[in-house]
Amino acid sequence: MTGIGRNRDGLGSRGSVSDLLYFFPEHQVTRDEARRLLASGTETERAWVVSHLLRYAQWEDIWEFTSREDVRELFPLLDLPENLRQKWARMLKVESVVAP
Repeated sequence: MTGIGRNRDGLGSRGSVSDLLYFFPEHQVTRDEARRLLASGTETERAWVVSHLLRYAQWEDIWEFTSREDVRELFPLLDLPENLRQKWARMLKVESVVAP
């Protein structure tokens, strides 16, 4: 997912270092870019953002960007360690735990 809407500095055309989201530790993703991917990205792009939210974000930040229904819908595509996948499946009452 690197390179999406980036200029030579690695930032989006309207982004600054202060706009970068902490829950993308290996990528430079701005708030606007994450919201755009969640709103109009492919299913794979949406799952990528939600995976980062569930792995790295604080509780309040997760629900600022996504909903429980969206997480349930994307659950089979999420890139999560097995122990975290099981915890989220229990918390969200996902019927079957499907690893990617």
